Amino acid sequence: MDKKTKFWIFSGILIGAVFVLTFTIKIPLLTGYFNIGDVIIMLASILFGKGVGFLSGSFGSALSDIASGYLVYAPFTFIIKGLEGYICGLIFEKLEKGKKPNIGFIVATILSGIWMAVGYFLSEAFVLKYVSSALNVNRDLQFGFKTALVNLPFNLLQGILSAVIAIVLIVPLYKNKFIGKMRT
Repeated sequence: MDKKTKFWIFSGILIGAVFVLTFTIKIPLLTGYFNIGDVIIMLASILFGKGVGFLSGSFGSALSDIASGYLVYAPFTFIIKGLEGYICGLIFEKLEKGKKPNIGFIVATILSGIWMAVGYFLSEAFVLKYVSSALNVNRDLQFGFKTALVNLPFNLLQGILSAVIAIVLIVPLYKNKFIGKMRT
């Protein structure tokens, strides 16, 4: 199987996995929900590269927002979660080339999890407030700096917890010869 075919097959499978994990396992918060779909984004990025990580994060997570009734978040989620996957894959790629995959697992997942929290903080504090009022969308959701500040610790917890779970899972998966042959 050529690289392009693998890329699209794994992207599709992992988009589905991110969607299912994000949509089915979630805890409602003030304006959004806590989930562990980030685990799959991180695994996808490390095992199959930053491109697969970007696509699985952006499409899988945004589709979950749409299906969960958080339509106003979907465009922001697309960018934030896509970049989370890309950042995770890019950092890991650089550290793996330096022969430091174990450090790469830790640094890539934690930094991409922190990016996710910061991305949502910025969008909730400065953009979603204006978008939701301009579009007259879901008046039950409150946005602004204070709300973003309340959500920040939960988003950081989600990012760090997802990183820890991903690190635990990635060590045996990364060394698996079958998965190694499947990498794009």
